[in-house]
Amino acid sequence: MLPWPVDRGLSRLFPGWWWRNTFNALDEVTMSIPAGSAVGIVGPNGAGKTTLLRVISRVTAPTRGTVALSGRVGALIDVVIGFHPELTGRENVFLLGAMHGIGRRAMTERIDGILEFAEIGEQADTPVKRYSAGMSGRLGFATMTALDAETLLVDEVLAVGDAQFQRKCVGWLEEYRAEGGTLLFVSHNLGLVRNMTERVIWLDHGKILDDGTPGEVLAKYARTAEHRDDRVPTRQKGQVLRQVRDRGLHRWGAGGARIEEVHVDQSPGFPGGAEVSINYQTAQVDRAVFCVGFLDDTGREIGAASSPPLDLRRDGGALRCSIRPPQLREGIYFPVVAILSSEGVILDRWRLDRALVIDRDGESGMAETFGPVEMQAEWSEAGEG
Repeated sequence: MLPWPVDRGLSRLFPGWWWRNTFNALDEVTMSIPAGSAVGIVGPNGAGKTTLLRVISRVTAPTRGTVALSGRVGALIDVVIGFHPELTGRENVFLLGAMHGIGRRAMTERIDGILEFAEIGEQADTPVKRYSAGMSGRLGFATMTALDAETLLVDEVLAVGDAQFQRKCVGWLEEYRAEGGTLLFVSHNLGLVRNMTERVIWLDHGKILDDGTPGEVLAKYARTAEHRDDRVPTRQKGQVLRQVRDRGLHRWGAGGARIEEVHVDQSPGFPGGAEVSINYQTAQVDRAVFCVGFLDDTGREIGAASSPPLDLRRDGGALRCSIRPPQLREGIYFPVVAILSSEGVILDRWRLDRALVIDRDGESGMAETFGPVEMQAEWSEAGEG
């Protein structure tokens, strides 16, 4: 709260007092991103991903170090940043364009395309304060698509709008990449990161832990999700479980039996399958069926292995499921573990955040686009008849 240069002087005279109770959101982060490349940035919450984009876009000044950029930069760190709630959607488009150095005449030529992309129709002349969160997000993204930015910074903004609008956003980003734009993409959706980038940087506690190809880095990062959960203190684990139960995050069921803990041991690349360990608790159910399956990164169910009806222990128990390597193509898959009653009622279904990444070092061929499952078959040339 002290004015400059008094604050600078005190920080040098009493560094221990001045910097107490502080931490570095980014710590000695150094990287070089060539023009025209697509780079993904992954890491747990609090790793410094958004701070990194803010520093690159010059929204936040670094405490130490420098950032060198060339060309116009479009930052989709927050799709509604720069919007004035009292102005209409149309007026905010001109305002955001002016903030990026594009005059009113140039924006007038682009306004129709922006409003069409945003799908806000007659609400274009309504004050933004009356927009829903989805409408504001769509307008913000649509405006950014018209700014002719050589470098685009994207931070988890593809959650705006419905599924159809999200597909439109992904399609536009793919065209942007194909036309030579530079893309920095932050997302917890590992499937999107893998499909849209050619290089991935892994941040954790403000440091770069890994930097390489998507297959290599995402496989390492996905395997740490389970270990991060193991380091959570017991009291905090209880809070997390209550949030999962109360909010229904990736989990639901009729109750009566509960999955308490799941561990997945995966061999590198998943060539030898996986070992899934399940701990459960029950107070009302005597017999149940356990299932272990997979979802792909779009949420499609790939398949599941089911146990025969098993007698459950009232004080809780543990099971182990050994999965032979399914014929899955390259991709990112999320394990799903469920307990079903003898009548087929789902008592507890849990989609884990710990992903399995299958990468075959570029050995996949043209058939990769035909689905997630690789079917084994023998082929022979038919005789003339």
